[in-house]
Amino acid sequence: APEILLETPYERALALQLLRFQEALEPVAEDYKPNAITSYLWDLAKTYTAFNVNCNVLKAETEALRQSRLLLCDLTARVIQKGLSLLGIRTVERM
Repeated sequence: APEILLETPYERALALQLLRFQEALEPVAEDYKPNAITSYLWDLAKTYTAFNVNCNVLKAETEALRQSRLLLCDLTARVIQKGLSLLGIRTVERM
């Protein structure tokens, strides 16, 4: 399995944001506040955009870094899909 390399502040910020997903779900379960998911997903999308603009994924300097960045992209897509699913919003597989 590829290892996640966190060489830039953008990679680190995205990884930390992904790790906060479970934390973002707590107010939903405890206080019935689904807006916590929407706020989290908005922040995740902004963090991913900064990562995507500043970190070249497909043309990364090394193959290991490329694989790491692809994994961060995949994890982001999975978390967004799960968050939207929890809100009752269906997503498409591909665009």
